[in-house]
Amino acid sequence: MAKRKSRFDDKFKGTSPSDCRRENVRSERNVRDDLPKLSLNFKDFDTTQCPPGQTFEEWQEDGRLSELMKKFIDVCSYNRIEAEQMKLLKVYGNFPALSLFKVPPHIVGEVQWGTIQRIGGQKPRLAGYIIGSVFYPVFLDKDHVFYPSKKK
Repeated sequence: MAKRKSRFDDKFKGTSPSDCRRENVRSERNVRDDLPKLSLNFKDFDTTQCPPGQTFEEWQEDGRLSELMKKFIDVCSYNRIEAEQMKLLKVYGNFPALSLFKVPPHIVGEVQWGTIQRIGGQKPRLAGYIIGSVFYPVFLDKDHVFYPSKKK
């Protein structure tokens, strides 16, 4: 006499890829959900280049600091790919040749420079570099001089 299968038995069915292939069942994985969300690390933040950069106190006096905090919350809810697609994060690669800033001496090695954008307007940016899913802010740039756009 054959044993009848109950719903209880299904709960302990294998879920390895080989089991799924045998059962002709395939579970889809959303790669974007698997990527870590962006985070921030201020270990290399530099206020020695003010101007052209600014301090947090200057941004607070101008009313930009609260916009920056809101942007942190927004950006950190996405992974790197999503943030770039939404134009919240722009990765340039090398340090921009026409920048009014200079690479701080405490940042060594090759890093991918970029900016967190759209901080309460078109111009204000947080410039820094990114490694994996961690953005390292280096400069506050209210006048868009880290990577100035070419005027036509």
